[in-house]
Amino acid sequence: MEKLKIFQLEEEVWYAAHNLMEFLNWYDKNIKPIEAPEDLKELQMFAPEDGCTWSSDNITREDVEALGEGIELDRGGSGNLKRFGDTIYKLQTFSELIDGEDRQVPYRITGKG
Repeated sequence: MEKLKIFQLEEEVWYAAHNLMEFLNWYDKNIKPIEAPEDLKELQMFAPEDGCTWSSDNITREDVEALGEGIELDRGGSGNLKRFGDTIYKLQTFSELIDGEDRQVPYRITGKG
């Protein structure tokens, strides 16, 4: 099975797909038509372990207890906690967010940007 890669075409929005062509075909059909080369000027591709985002997925009871009533908890990178409104987010690598996911690929990765 081909390993997933992370694609970013818009600021603070990420997608998981197996390869560039799979992503571009899906994006063109499902998100926004790609009409000119300029539409791809912001395109980035990277391995899931090479990037991270704030996500409310995978928040554990220990995370909630560690943050308590606070706004932010710095754990030195991945694993940092932050409260946005009433929701707790954790800084997580894309590997952590897609690990074990059994989804139709490509798909948008949920995150806070």
